[in-house]
Amino acid sequence: MAKLHRLDASADTVVWGYIGGRQRPVLTIEPGDSVVLRSVSGTPDDEVPREWIPDALREIYGKVTDRGPGVHLLTGPIAVKGAMPGDTLAVEIGKIRVDADYGFNYMGPMSGLFYNEMDDAEIAIVPYDRERRYGSLGRASIPLRPFFGIMGVNPPEDWGRITSVTPGRYGGNMDNKELVEGTTLYLPVLREEALFYAGDGHGAQGDGEIDVTAIETSLEGRFKLDLLKGTGQEWPYARRGSTLISMGFDEDWAVALKASANQMIGLLGEQYGLSRREAYRLCSICADFRITQAVNGIKGVHGLFDTSVITS
Repeated sequence: MAKLHRLDASADTVVWGYIGGRQRPVLTIEPGDSVVLRSVSGTPDDEVPREWIPDALREIYGKVTDRGPGVHLLTGPIAVKGAMPGDTLAVEIGKIRVDADYGFNYMGPMSGLFYNEMDDAEIAIVPYDRERRYGSLGRASIPLRPFFGIMGVNPPEDWGRITSVTPGRYGGNMDNKELVEGTTLYLPVLREEALFYAGDGHGAQGDGEIDVTAIETSLEGRFKLDLLKGTGQEWPYARRGSTLISMGFDEDWAVALKASANQMIGLLGEQYGLSRREAYRLCSICADFRITQAVNGIKGVHGLFDTSVITS
């Protein structure tokens, strides 16, 4: 019988700024089990009322000394029994709730789309009205649409540690705002037991995430983790209802776009029996390809295709 687990962020359950390398799981589950996972963002020095700062954030900053080159606090990893390279980890994203009274947006020198424009770092605090589900930023009232900017599996151990900043075959810092509640993310398993993690909570984000951050915030999310054996999947993709979501990653936007389009064409062939030419034509007519994020070194492009247009 499937179980429900809980994994809170703490000094013993987070990885700071990296993925991969020699990692031991902080939780081991059976395929089909669900996990309520909490991630934290920010610092104990954020200029907000003291009671707004999660106790877990203070503990993590006080105790965790093993830090990688990135900036993200990732909760995990979670081992899924029986997962082997060549399988797919199906991550069914359940309810996500904002687990803080505020978020923040950072922009500064040598980061973001206009990385040479700013000489000083600037942080904007975004307080929430969680009942009305919006954040306040100057004259703007921003509807919250929370999602985890980072969800992924661990790469092979011999890759060593990788910065948490860049996305890849393992998922990671995809910053894809389509990966909201009700979406299933399909990740290629690259290492025994998969070793799933999540973090980099976002209260809201625009496609592109152009100043380098979204509304960064603490989140609580529910994930059902299941296995599809022997798929040979190579890159992440997702589905929400009838909408297929393809993904492409590369330093070059044109290459990322081609990867996303090629994946969508392949998925339409595999799942709907379309020829490559039929799928290519339908993608030109029906699919939307969007800039996922432009600021993580490896850029992202995702495609959206409503498969309800395909009749039996």
